[in-house]
Amino acid sequence: MKYAGVCLLVAGVLFAVVSRWLGGGPESVQAAGTRYTVTVPVDPVEVRVTSGKAETVTLAAAMPGMGHALPPVGTVQAGHGRFVATENMFAMDGVWELSIILSGDQGEEMITISMLL
Repeated sequence: MKYAGVCLLVAGVLFAVVSRWLGGGPESVQAAGTRYTVTVPVDPVEVRVTSGKAETVTLAAAMPGMGHALPPVGTVQAGHGRFVATENMFAMDGVWELSIILSGDQGEEMITISMLL
């Protein structure tokens, strides 16, 4: 029975990888916290604050399955509610967790999303 779960997990990851390779992967990931809502295009890394007014955005990426964690990266504002990473965020393809730390007039909040690259 435990092998069935592992097989389903592997099948899901393979489906996502093949879909992305063939151009069928998600173009962006959306997430909501209590103070802010964001949309993150998969490539390039940009945070679009769609609800709430963030003044600063910091990003931290981790690849838990591989034991990788990268130091936080700052962003620059590229328009109203748009923040672009100042450095390359991802060292390799795979499943990453992106922590988005937003700060503004509504306080500070961290929103974490999973992305397949």
